[in-house]
Amino acid sequence: MSSHLAAPSLDRVRPLRPPLAAVVVAVVALAALLAPGAAAALEPRFDHRDQQGAVLGFAYLRDSASRAGQGTAVDLRPALRLGYSFDALGEGNELIVSATARLGGWSDPARDRTLLALDARYRGYFGTEELKTFFDAGVWTQLKSRFAVGPVVGLGLAYDPTRAWGVFAELEVATGFGAERVFSAGGSVGVQIRFE
Repeated sequence: MSSHLAAPSLDRVRPLRPPLAAVVVAVVALAALLAPGAAAALEPRFDHRDQQGAVLGFAYLRDSASRAGQGTAVDLRPALRLGYSFDALGEGNELIVSATARLGGWSDPARDRTLLALDARYRGYFGTEELKTFFDAGVWTQLKSRFAVGPVVGLGLAYDPTRAWGVFAELEVATGFGAERVFSAGGSVGVQIRFE
């Protein structure tokens, strides 16, 4: 037989190994290509975690006040709300303390209009995206013209283009007992400025 058809010798065949420098360069290049994609894949946060800020809003409410022996007085109340919000528990929901003052005339000789009220609300958000819904639950007190205190609840929609500020719209209902029995229902819109 001819010798050129013989099987190659095994001692001459060596496995092909790339140089160590080429492997390092390839790994670094792959990591550099994948890093921007990984950062872009993270969901941006629009929650209010670890933030506090100011709340400014305009409310339009219908108040119904009843006193024993004097019937019921109904009033439509445009009001300005100014408050302070903070994340009390660290999960992005807020505690809001605010004052609501009637816009327009403060003349109230019959003392049956709500002129000034204070409230403290827990606002819980559903979601961490820019557009989210929320609920409010808290307590409010009417300070002027007559004293009354009771619960307040609300449902709303918030839009936060950044973590630093956002806008909201809300429907709310409140009732109070004291020198008179008050039922208040209406809506509000506002802006919230936040900082850490």
